[in-house]
Amino acid sequence: MTPATLLLALSLFAQAGEHTTIVAGRVVDAATGRPVSGAVLWTAGSAVAEPGASGRVRVITNAAGRFVFRGVAPGMLVLTAIKAGYVNATTGQRRAGGTGQPLHVDGMHPVEDVQIRMWKFAAIAGTIVDEYGDPAVSVRVQALRRTFVAGAVRFEEAASAMSDDRGVYRIAGLTPGEYIVRVPSTQTSVPSELMDAFFGGTPLSDTQLALVSREMHAIGSTVAPAGSGYAMRAGNTTWSLPPGSLTPAASGTGTIVYPTVYFPAAAAAAQASVVALRSGDERTGADMQIRPVPGLPVSGTVLGPSGGVPIIAVRLVPAQDEGTTTPLSVATTMTDWSGAFTFPAVPPGQYSLRVVRVPRPDPDVDGTPRVSSAPGGRMTIASNAPAAPAPPPPVPADATLAAQVPLSIGDSAIDDLAVALVPAARVSGRIRFLGTREAPSPETIAGMRVALTPADGSGIAAPDEVARGVHANEDGSFRSYGFPPGRYVLDVIPLSNRSGWYLETAMAQGRDVADQPFELATKDLDDVLITFTDRPSAIGGTVTGTRGGDGSALVVAFPVDEASWAGASRRIRGVRAAEDGTFLIQALPPGDYRVAAVQDDMVGEWNDPALLRALAAVAPTVHVLEGERSDVALRAASITIK
Repeated sequence: MTPATLLLALSLFAQAGEHTTIVAGRVVDAATGRPVSGAVLWTAGSAVAEPGASGRVRVITNAAGRFVFRGVAPGMLVLTAIKAGYVNATTGQRRAGGTGQPLHVDGMHPVEDVQIRMWKFAAIAGTIVDEYGDPAVSVRVQALRRTFVAGAVRFEEAASAMSDDRGVYRIAGLTPGEYIVRVPSTQTSVPSELMDAFFGGTPLSDTQLALVSREMHAIGSTVAPAGSGYAMRAGNTTWSLPPGSLTPAASGTGTIVYPTVYFPAAAAAAQASVVALRSGDERTGADMQIRPVPGLPVSGTVLGPSGGVPIIAVRLVPAQDEGTTTPLSVATTMTDWSGAFTFPAVPPGQYSLRVVRVPRPDPDVDGTPRVSSAPGGRMTIASNAPAAPAPPPPVPADATLAAQVPLSIGDSAIDDLAVALVPAARVSGRIRFLGTREAPSPETIAGMRVALTPADGSGIAAPDEVARGVHANEDGSFRSYGFPPGRYVLDVIPLSNRSGWYLETAMAQGRDVADQPFELATKDLDDVLITFTDRPSAIGGTVTGTRGGDGSALVVAFPVDEASWAGASRRIRGVRAAEDGTFLIQALPPGDYRVAAVQDDMVGEWNDPALLRALAAVAPTVHVLEGERSDVALRAASITIK
């Protein structure tokens, strides 16, 4: 063999060893089956398209909705389709918001006839009128999507829109699903002396202005003088009027306010009508009328161990759970320098007044708003650009102080209310790693976060420091801020699963508080032991259909004991089967589970208790041992959800 022949043979051998192929298919509208042209497709996964190219590869579908990727190396490939007016979709997805499925590419054979279905965004529209039937102009309207959290129905904010000069609104960009609609109303006010300090009132130091500004931001108040169109004065308070808010008004008997209203005419989310949206739906007629009610002043003083607590947020929320993931305050305000506060006008009802004081260092004066005016009355409010994110500060030794006071507002004002802050309970403990692999570095451990989540799935009406949780120390120890009284589960934001370490338990007082809700009142919960293991328990197996492996199925594992469904999110898991029907659910705590398969496009929310009850009737029981994998053979179940 000549040298030239040898070089040619080696070159051909090398090219053959690359084992690249093509992946081709088309993108279609899920509702009509028609091709979607002009969709952009991105690649992700271990299979690499176009070797040598930098970053992700993208192609655009032609008029027939077709696409082709060339030079795809062996591995798993995920294609994501993006187009304006459509929800992003991936390979194998069978419903809007459902799970996708990677493509297996062997590099030897072309992958053809790939079909990606896309669902159009939906919209809700209607008209908002006031008590006289006139258009309510520039009013913010929200759509909240139905979901399930901790075994209960919850509604989370999805999108919003403003009504126009006809009172007409249209909320677009909604993923198909179920929604409720509301006109939200929160009465936000601050003591006038604090607002006036930004506009030539009583001078304050830069540190004091920064402190006031920080708390005003926390309650959602604008920095604007009364009479500017963004604020109005009511006695000794200045009412904030951000765009989209419902403006209170004076009446012969006092002040009237517009409370939150849910479509069609409900006062709470639980009584709202649910609007079901399919792909491309344009649902009209979601009309609402806002009606004023008399508002009554509520005033008092927030008291700490040393007397009045100045410049602290005070919130008023409904006493009953509203069924939303984020509580909507009826009113927010803040205390003045003496600790006094006033809500100018509160609608009659049952409420909980809440205050949480987190010990903090003085704020950065560079972030304080600077207000200037120009001829003609134009006002400019500016601040320095925020600094680069810094590592979270350590949790102060000083206690977090909190108060929750029930209030009943009837037909008379409330004066001289004393709100006494008491030390809030903390959670502390340590994180350990049990296994044969090398433990994570101290820097990695310090990147882990420990938080508490309300067991009922509602949000925490508390400052961000409390809601976000705390980072562990490098030695694995942690100590939280104080939390308002309530029932919680412990949530650990762990390392990447690629680290090989998985959460096993979070034990305190003989119970796993990562699964079982616990009551936090006034006493600290100490000595929580969070254990990570490198031998996770798992459930695996295969879903089979009439033609072998069923890759269209969703596999759900959940505890046998229905009482464990609330707050046990890590014990309720759903995964999409692979193309060949195989599946693996990793990092399940040991215990007894029901395991079932169902067609993914038949499922709305796989953690819906009604679905789990239906599956429990046909699902086999699987006993999961610590550090072991249990296997089960499944067929997709046909169920009726009641």
